[in-house]
Amino acid sequence: MELTVESLIAELGLTLASGQEAAQTHVRWVHSTELADPTPWLKGGELLLTTGIQLNSPKQQREFIERLADHEIAGVGFGIGLAHRRIPAALVTAARGRGFPLFEVPYELPFIAITERVFAQLVGERYEMLQRSMVGDLLAEAISGHLYPEDLQARLRPFGIGEQVAVLAFSPPDPSAAAASVERILQAERVPGLVAVRGGLVCAVVDGERVQPLELARRVRAALAPRFGEVPASASRPAATHSLRMAFHEARCALEAVRLRNGEAPEVASYEHLGAFQLLLSLQDDDALSSYCRAVLGPIQEGEGDYGEELLRSLDVFIEQNGHWERAAAALYCHRHTLRYRIRRIEELTGRSLSSARDRIEFWLALRGRELAR
Repeated sequence: MELTVESLIAELGLTLASGQEAAQTHVRWVHSTELADPTPWLKGGELLLTTGIQLNSPKQQREFIERLADHEIAGVGFGIGLAHRRIPAALVTAARGRGFPLFEVPYELPFIAITERVFAQLVGERYEMLQRSMVGDLLAEAISGHLYPEDLQARLRPFGIGEQVAVLAFSPPDPSAAAASVERILQAERVPGLVAVRGGLVCAVVDGERVQPLELARRVRAALAPRFGEVPASASRPAATHSLRMAFHEARCALEAVRLRNGEAPEVASYEHLGAFQLLLSLQDDDALSSYCRAVLGPIQEGEGDYGEELLRSLDVFIEQNGHWERAAAALYCHRHTLRYRIRRIEELTGRSLSSARDRIEFWLALRGRELAR
């Protein structure tokens, strides 16, 4: 669970004096100080603990809060019983004015107890991140197709996945935070699985024999909604474990196919919504798919070297934006004249024209096939 001022004071049984909304931001570290201006030694995101020995006047107290808020400090725990019997009114007023998290630390609760709890939580977070990174590596290897079927099955077994596999995919605004939420939701559902972030998507790999993928994706999506809103979601069909790579692409392509629609999107996308992606996914010959992609896109990569990847990205965005120059340039964070130059260069290298419907279709198929090919 991510450490926030809100979660910490709830665990300690304390209450906020101000800054309820800002208290949901992540706490990066904890630091005790009695300096009137500790900001030169802080990076931002820290939780400060102080007794306010140097904060004797309302002016000093207001300036203290202003400095911390400007420096994006996570919040302040104010210890009472030494220099102050309660949090000074000027401090509370200034904190409320800036929406800055401030809470009272009773004399009976030593700062070291808070520090130990924060450190323990942060160590746990780092461990979870390391685990998630290792899980991400496993998913990447599986998708690359470089694992033998027996090796893949052996490495998925500790995650509770047997001979059938299914992939759920979610596209939240904050994939890293959502990944932790998906893990907790699956635990609450008592569904073992592997959760990783891949290409901006949160992917949950689960046993295809134990669950109904579409129904599980609906429940996870509903559980994510209070924090992340209406998250686009998809689910693959159950498949043999050695077909994890194709199950991933089925879920990912279903999401993209729905995104490209102009109409209303389903609650959870599935193979029924694949459209033209079904053609690409049905190709079992990776060499043939790679050959087609090279024939269409090869001149761009070979003709421009490293810059070829930027041209391909520009081509992809331009097509996805239906040839709208302003929207495509904005998505690429470049000027429309720069985009026009890139598109013109692509046409020169390939001998194709983006004004031709046939060429646009072939470019789009090649770009999508490039993602599916090993």
